[in-house]
Order: sequence, then C-alpha cells, then structure tokens
Amino acid sequence: MFLLEKVNFAIHVKNDRAGFSLTELMVTMGIIGSIATVSTAQMDDHLPAARDAQRKANIHQVQTALNLYYDDHLTYPVTDDFEPTAMGWQMITTILENENKMYMPEVPEDPLNTDQYVFTYWSDGQTFKINYETEDPADPSPLTAWGA
Repeated sequence: MFLLEKVNFAIHVKNDRAGFSLTELMVTMGIIGSIATVSTAQMDDHLPAARDAQRKANIHQVQTALNLYYDDHLTYPVTDDFEPTAMGWQMITTILENENKMYMPEVPEDPLNTDQYVFTYWSDGQTFKINYETEDPADPSPLTAWGA
C-alpha cells in the first residue's frame, strides 16, 4: 500500500510540472511580439539606405562595363540627346547586354524598379554621364556618375 501511494504521489508531482501555464505562455508571446515589432520597425528605417547602396553599386558596375566598351571601340555609346535620358539608359542596356554579354550579362535595374527612381544616360562618345536618384534626400553622395 505504501508503494502504491508513493507511485501515485510521483505521478501527481510529475503531472504538475509537465507544461507551462496559460499565463506564462501569454507573457512569453507578448514579449516575443514586442521584440518582433521593434525589430521590424528598425529594419524598415534601414531599407531605403540599403537600396541606395545597391543603386550606387549598380552604377559602378555599369561604369566599369562602359569603360571596357570604350577600350574595345575607342568611343562610348553615343546618344542624340544633350542631357541624360531614360532612352539613353535603354540604349546602353541593349548595347552592353547584346555584345555577346561580354561587358555585362545583364544590366542591373533599380532596386525598387519603379518609374520614380530611374537611371539616365548621355554620351558624346568621349565622356558619359549617368544620373540616378536616391530615396534619401539627405544623401550627400553624388547623384551623377561621370566617365572619361
């Protein structure tokens, strides 16, 4: 009989410690939710800066490809316009991608890929100018890339 009571006591004690109470689970979920909310809000603040950094890296890649093109042809792709335009950007996209993909397998697009943030291009054959926009109006870096 003593053995049976001891077994029942052991089972009873074991069942009391088998899980968490509803209160403990609710507090834990509240803490996790608060942390997730704060970290997501902070992440959203850094996304425009990350996209701006990607834009600058994309422009640098295109500058390198244009310089390689110049080394082979002794001229940059010439535009008819007197200032950078989206048509000029489409032209160099076609040229750089179609030269057997020797200069660039694919000309990078804007990270947002919207009309608000576009790349433009102009060249007279000896120099070129690429304009681009950033999402951060306080960004001190140049928004024009030159090549000569």
